[in-house]
Amino acid sequence: MTCITLLLRSSANNFPVHGAIYTQMTYPSRFQIFAYYLLSVLVLSIFAFRSTSDYQGYPEYYIILLIALPYFVSGVSRAVLEPRVVLKVPALDRSRRQLYLDLSLFACIALSLLAFELFVYGHPVYTALKSGIWAFAIGYFASIDSALHRVRSSYDGHSNTVALKDSALPVSQKLSLFLSTAVLLIVGTTAISAYGYINIDTSLPSSTVSQIQQEFIVETLFILGIIIALTTRVLVSYSTNLQMMFKTQIDMLKDVQEGALDKHVPVLTQDEFGIIAQQINLIIDQLREKSRIQKTLEQVVSPDIMQRLLSAREGKVKEAQEYDLAILFCDLRNFTSYAESKPPDEVIMFLNAYFTKLADVVAEHNGIVNKFIGDAILAVFGVDGKPDYAKNAVEAALDIMLHSSSAVMRDGTKIEVGIGINCGRAAAGTIGSSERFEYTFIGDSVNLASRLDGLSKRLGYRIVASAGVYDLIPGRHQAMFADLGAHNIRGKSQPVHLYGAMSGADNLDAENILKFSAAPGSKSA
Repeated sequence: MTCITLLLRSSANNFPVHGAIYTQMTYPSRFQIFAYYLLSVLVLSIFAFRSTSDYQGYPEYYIILLIALPYFVSGVSRAVLEPRVVLKVPALDRSRRQLYLDLSLFACIALSLLAFELFVYGHPVYTALKSGIWAFAIGYFASIDSALHRVRSSYDGHSNTVALKDSALPVSQKLSLFLSTAVLLIVGTTAISAYGYINIDTSLPSSTVSQIQQEFIVETLFILGIIIALTTRVLVSYSTNLQMMFKTQIDMLKDVQEGALDKHVPVLTQDEFGIIAQQINLIIDQLREKSRIQKTLEQVVSPDIMQRLLSAREGKVKEAQEYDLAILFCDLRNFTSYAESKPPDEVIMFLNAYFTKLADVVAEHNGIVNKFIGDAILAVFGVDGKPDYAKNAVEAALDIMLHSSSAVMRDGTKIEVGIGINCGRAAAGTIGSSERFEYTFIGDSVNLASRLDGLSKRLGYRIVASAGVYDLIPGRHQAMFADLGAHNIRGKSQPVHLYGAMSGADNLDAENILKFSAAPGSKSA
């Protein structure tokens, strides 16, 4: 065996076919099947030497070599056929292909030995059948054991998404079929063995008859011992597979419980365990999709709203809910002219980087960015039910100004922003069609915040807030605002009292901004 392995190893680097054969020879079941080959040769040799048939004076080594010849041919054939017959099919079908291949090879061995007994040695039919049925009986157990080992070794690391066949035998039927066949093999081998002892010549001395009867008992016990040992070996191999699949599925369920959804349970068999594995994988896929939706919602709405959307029953998700909010609109000034002269990818890259920082700033002040509108954002504060939402919105506006003062476009141009803030009642809910919708905030207070953002440039202030905001913020924050008086706003029947901060004439640098944001009690301090 060592010589053959060394020869294959030395030639694997030079000949691709030999290399493939060597790869299969190193597969653990290859040595396992060789063990069954050696066992078969040993058992058949014992029967041959115990047989009363005439082997025409052939030496013992010649008989052993003649018995071993079909197994040697079968081993070479298996090494050549296995990569083409077994490994070319999906992993789920390899164990069945392995069973068919090995069983076919052992059937050929049995026929070869049957032919040797009949045509080379000229033995009676029952003697030839004894060799043939023993070769096939050991091959039956060897083929099942090899197929079970293939189940453990054939998983290629990818989840199997092929639907299991309805015709697949359940575990209980597989075990019943195996044990029934094992019993039939015991009966068949014992019956053929007993056939040669039935017609004992009555003229023989009683001592000779008694010796033959003792030989029959020994041979019967030998048959029972071998088949029981082979049956036990297969049952151990099968229980190892069951234990492996149980452990894999339990470990995967523990990982799912801990939130690890990056793997699937390998579907290794077409029975109840395969169905269980597929159902677990289906659950993992559903949880993974829910996790993806949850992560997407986390970027759009607050955790409270996200949980409400995820837990809402169908039909309830579009029901509106009213909040007392601070609404902040922020857009880039003169960005349209900048975007016209720059490549689209540069514009997108800048906006993504800029909005990422703005979203972080809003989140730091307990707000959420509800939507991105071109070069503008709509942020809301107060969905969490905390009473200081107006203060949070103002402090977020200061931090946005601080960030914007340090942001520079690729051509060296500094950006300017305008911010409008308003407080009031707003409705929150999903709007859209039955196929696609978004969660948004609507109402007169939202529209007014948008109008204030548009007025910021005309009024000469970078932050414009309504009286509703001014009245809700602490005095230290009110000190940064200038009273702009009442202004007519498009869409409003009555003038709106406005306040402005950070005049366009002010030097917009970090120190000037920080004198507001670092006020005592400010979150940005």
